[in-house]
Amino acid sequence: MKKTTWASAIALTAGLLILAPYAAHADATEIRNTGTVGIGAVRYRDGNYAVDDRYDALIPGGRFSGYPSTAGIWVGPGYCVRIRGWLWGTEQNPPPPEGLTDPVVLTGNRHVWFGSGSYDVRALRSTDPLCANATRSADPGLNLQAE
Repeated sequence: MKKTTWASAIALTAGLLILAPYAAHADATEIRNTGTVGIGAVRYRDGNYAVDDRYDALIPGGRFSGYPSTAGIWVGPGYCVRIRGWLWGTEQNPPPPEGLTDPVVLTGNRHVWFGSGSYDVRALRSTDPLCANATRSADPGLNLQAE
């Protein structure tokens, strides 16, 4: 009986240790790249990033970041990014266009940090007409923080 109790306690402790990093990022965000240009994903906002000290991995066009939570994105120079918040939906059943907020368009060459929620993100060349009204500041209504 004691062996079963110890085995259960060890399994529970191991499970909690595995989940601990994710619990610290409970307001996990789903980031979906709706464009064709790869976007740099930042898993944790810790200043230690795998690619050029800017991001951890690319989110290919049409894909999700693949992380349980995504703290932010890196938008390269010469690009803008259009960000739309999800009003409803899941990764398995993303929202249709009417289930998204109006876009916030931000200039590139910097990080954009996310709070809770899920987002569609699309990077475009700065010369694209959809970048015409890009700003350096983020829209607090979408819970974004731009650097």
